[in-house]
Amino acid sequence: MRYRIQPQEIEIPEDDPFKHDLLERKEPAEVITTVLRSVDGPCVLAVDAPWGAGKTTFLRMLSHHLRNQEFPVIEFNAWETDFAGDPFVALSEELTAGLREYATATQGDGFNRVKLFKLRRVATEVLRRAAPGAIRVATAGILDVSPLLEKEVGQALASYAQQRLSAYLDTRASVQTFRTSLKELATELADANHGRPLIVLIDELDRCRPSYAVELLETAKHLFSVDHVVFVLAVNRSELAHSIRAVYGGEFDALGYLRRFIDLDFRLPEVERERFMDALLRTAGIEGHFKNRPAESTPGDHYSSVRQWLLAFLVPSNLGLRQIAQSIHRLGLVFASLRSDRRSLAQAAVVALLMRTLEPDLFWRFTRGEVEDREAAQVMLGRVPGLSDHHSELLEAILIVAALEIEHPDRYARDVEPSPFLAEYRGAARKAKETADHSDPAALRAMVVEDAVDRLMMDQLRGIGLGFREAARRLELLSPSLVDDGQRSDGGRDG
Repeated sequence: MRYRIQPQEIEIPEDDPFKHDLLERKEPAEVITTVLRSVDGPCVLAVDAPWGAGKTTFLRMLSHHLRNQEFPVIEFNAWETDFAGDPFVALSEELTAGLREYATATQGDGFNRVKLFKLRRVATEVLRRAAPGAIRVATAGILDVSPLLEKEVGQALASYAQQRLSAYLDTRASVQTFRTSLKELATELADANHGRPLIVLIDELDRCRPSYAVELLETAKHLFSVDHVVFVLAVNRSELAHSIRAVYGGEFDALGYLRRFIDLDFRLPEVERERFMDALLRTAGIEGHFKNRPAESTPGDHYSSVRQWLLAFLVPSNLGLRQIAQSIHRLGLVFASLRSDRRSLAQAAVVALLMRTLEPDLFWRFTRGEVEDREAAQVMLGRVPGLSDHHSELLEAILIVAALEIEHPDRYARDVEPSPFLAEYRGAARKAKETADHSDPAALRAMVVEDAVDRLMMDQLRGIGLGFREAARRLELLSPSLVDDGQRSDGGRDG
């Protein structure tokens, strides 16, 4: 089968923007729409959410929803225009291009192409006058002249000052003309749309180069801030603050600076992660993988176990939704690419994936045999303090056996000397059994972990061992078991 490594964009029907909404974004969009219906502009509204929380999808849904509510809308992706260098160029071009749609729709109501052409022409004039040119220092052209005359230097400086003053006045006049033209267009557009302001949606501002992000903010506020124009920015406020400090210095009051540009802010509600992840497991093909393969006898190699592991670790984590999606789609890719005669090794694969996602440096070192089982378990359990006893005990057992497999890849785990971590558990379990005292939680845990380790080792003797080392190689796309065997339903073609 072919597998799409990058999640496909959610389809957003124009007539029903929230039809495929997995993140319950309809209510926030309706709240923002109500706010925008009451705002006349100029105004800058920031939609704040962490990286990977679905801001782009939300803005796409909001765009269609606003259009359905008869708002004129223009979409602007800041990151895609980062190459332009000058944000005024990109913003004015996208604005005039987007307004053409409404010029056609409202001809006869006063909003015509002549005025739109005028706006574009004035924007060009602003750019021409405001762009930093290669203006030489006044004395540069005469310093190499001999003899150097004081009178000539004085005249050159006076001429330079006059030119700069004239250029400033011309630029200020051009900017004012641009703002007046934009205000006229926005006013006529609002009149033609029952008073609704022009909405400019700006996405991915926090992914831009720091200097470009700051310049775009300043350009939007100073040059495009006119009546009946409302900017809606999708941002991660903390990341945007970092960009501002990168431009103005680490001690700069970035949040205070942002407040000068943002009039209203709106925090996207947290997503219900369990529901989101269940949808991911379906779209990544992981749920279908287990339905379409024969049942495997290895404990944990089934869908419900995979789902429980992922939910237990990823739901309470601080990872963004995008990072979670990338991780789950990697697991989906491995399962989709697996040769039909190979076991899923699902329990080992999901634990390796969680380590790789949550603690990548630990993952690399552990798979190279540079980290002991005890340290790996402590770090992973530290990521989820509230993990259930069942999962924490089984995780320790899996990592103990995984470490033995990695250190002794050609021998059975039962035939090698136990690690100090396992030896301690066995000693505590033996003592608890001899005294028949099961009241001590630590002793009870030792018995549970020892029993889980023994079961995993017995599986290895039966030829269906944990397979952590192989599962880790699959996640790195290095395993021969991912080589196409020609037995797939699409005739062996793999995308």
